[in-house]
Amino acid sequence: MNKVLLIDTSGIFVPTVKVVDRMKMDKAKNKTDNFIMPPRAMYFNSLLSCMSKIGIDKDDIVIMAGEGKSFRKKYMGAYKDHRKGLRDKDSFTDWGYEFKQLNKLHDELNEATNWHFVRVANGLEADDVIAIACRVFKDKECVVVTGDKDLHQLAYYPNVRMFNLNKKCHGSKGVFEKVDKPLKIISDKARLGDSADNILVDKINDTEEDYDLRYFVVNLLELPEEIEKLGVDALTNLPEKEFNLDKLPAFKNVQEKFLKIYNKDKVVTPEYCYSLLEKRANKKLKEKEEKKLLKKKLKEKKNGSI
Repeated sequence: MNKVLLIDTSGIFVPTVKVVDRMKMDKAKNKTDNFIMPPRAMYFNSLLSCMSKIGIDKDDIVIMAGEGKSFRKKYMGAYKDHRKGLRDKDSFTDWGYEFKQLNKLHDELNEATNWHFVRVANGLEADDVIAIACRVFKDKECVVVTGDKDLHQLAYYPNVRMFNLNKKCHGSKGVFEKVDKPLKIISDKARLGDSADNILVDKINDTEEDYDLRYFVVNLLELPEEIEKLGVDALTNLPEKEFNLDKLPAFKNVQEKFLKIYNKDKVVTPEYCYSLLEKRANKKLKEKEEKKLLKKKLKEKKNGSI
């Protein structure tokens, strides 16, 4: 049975642009002539790398979730209000230009591949598209590809696997990650807020109603009926699409690179990744305990020498 890949496009593209911005800053500071790959090309390579590791087949459903204007602004005016100010600090980046380049790339990929580019401009963020897709395709395995831990709550659904872009496996970013307590993600964000989304808590004057509002805003498992319908309508009866690889973006050896995503030589299984991350966690815990023990011995030695 074919599976569904749910790609958090902005969750991949925005960090990519920020990486390039830092590289440009270092280049200017150190006065070097190092080549820096454009963000759209780096983003494209990241997409292919993820798909190669996940293991994609030509009949799999690939949904590229795009950002729309969030319905949450209606309920919480300050929601993500700080994002523009943060981007203004990226002095080596013209964000308007980069987003135009992203849109152009998506248009080319939409023409060239059987991927589905789903964006609901008025109401849904990419997170909402992905969350609703997990419910629309409840009878299929859904792989959520993201670096955003907000989406890890979707691991609540038995048909969902999380592919975390913030951790490495086999020398590149992207690893299947087990999420033990997905509902706790929602309750923790409702209780503590989330500065990344400008969801703040007034510790002195916080009320039960404030908590309920935050819970509503961060909860992807239950969306307003009219918002859910927008997503369902966009995701139901997706059109049949054919490959037209001549229309792929004009990157070097692009067709050859693209077709490699269907090979299985770079695939990592969820079970392998879970075991790998468990070993890393145990090693980290052991090192922490050893440091704690060493610190205790040094303290005892110091006290004994007085």
